[in-house]
Amino acid sequence: MTERPVDDMSSNGSAQGASAWPAPSVAVRRSDVPGGARVLTDHVDGAASVCLAVWVGIGSRDEPGELAGASHLLEHLLFKGTAARSAAQVAIEVDAVGGDLNASTAEEYTVVVARAPAEEYDTALSVLLDLVAEPALRAEDLDAERSVILEELAAAEDDPEDLVGVRLHESLFPDHALGREVLGTADTISSISRRQVADFFDRWYRSANLVVTGAGAIDHDRLVDDVASRLSQREGGERPVRALVPDRVGPHVAAWRDLEQVQVALGWRAPGADHPSRHALALLNHVLGVGPASRLFQEVRETRGLTYSIASTVSSHLGAGALSVGAASSPSNAEELLDRILDVVDDVARHGISPQELQRARRSLRGSLLLGLE
Repeated sequence: MTERPVDDMSSNGSAQGASAWPAPSVAVRRSDVPGGARVLTDHVDGAASVCLAVWVGIGSRDEPGELAGASHLLEHLLFKGTAARSAAQVAIEVDAVGGDLNASTAEEYTVVVARAPAEEYDTALSVLLDLVAEPALRAEDLDAERSVILEELAAAEDDPEDLVGVRLHESLFPDHALGREVLGTADTISSISRRQVADFFDRWYRSANLVVTGAGAIDHDRLVDDVASRLSQREGGERPVRALVPDRVGPHVAAWRDLEQVQVALGWRAPGADHPSRHALALLNHVLGVGPASRLFQEVRETRGLTYSIASTVSSHLGAGALSVGAASSPSNAEELLDRILDVVDDVARHGISPQELQRARRSLRGSLLLGLE
């Protein structure tokens, strides 16, 4: 990766020394594959492994109410076997080459990831594309995974930290899919049929809605050719159309549990992932509540001793976002905890952040980015 030097300017404008920002990587390539899929790769010289992923542009935000949780349920079913491989064969093939296979579902996408030694590229890609192109979607597997997800939902209800986060997003995005739990609800998961899951797969798991990525010891042209040939049966399709999210937010929510601590979550609507202010929001969030140097940690945890852990988080979606703060305390400290959080947030909103805080946030985010790329 080529680099270019950038002067590291202090808050008073003087250069403190040379720093290096990575230039846009010449190794990153993109191709639009006939049939609709997109392929992006980042070749890393000297890498001994390859990481491959298929990103499907469908998530909980795109589900009608009666199919809430369908994206996550389908993600589970992908691993239950395909037309050519049983679930055991999928696991054995990947494990036999020292690789690993995983997946996750979010509000706006589902992703399946395979990692393997570079020389096992064919095995990793074959299994990965088989999962997203020809899952078996058997009725008996649906019933088994239905039970698993119902257990996940029950566990979430038993986890106060998880529960307040779910309730917060329900209030931030009332009567909208962004406010729903990605897992769905017990009612929808219990009632989804095998035909509904198969139709959901057939509509959204098509080339026009797929992005295939590769990093490490990857040959871009080879991956493009492989994707074109192996996903030919999934050509065409559509991408979800996402409507504007109403500005309305819901009321305060409280839930009683007989516990030793009070879990607190506060949130505010914020610019989305496609907004010009998203980078400024990331810097503001860092100053407010990311890490031990943040205002919330220093004031609420270090100075006041009101909580063991406190942090702020940004949730970014197309056309909408949220800034939230989460913490816990004993019941006797809960009121003061809320007051101090609101004081810190109010001070930032009224007076902004200092040049020194901005400079620290820039350097910290830069360092995190570079370490992540390593």
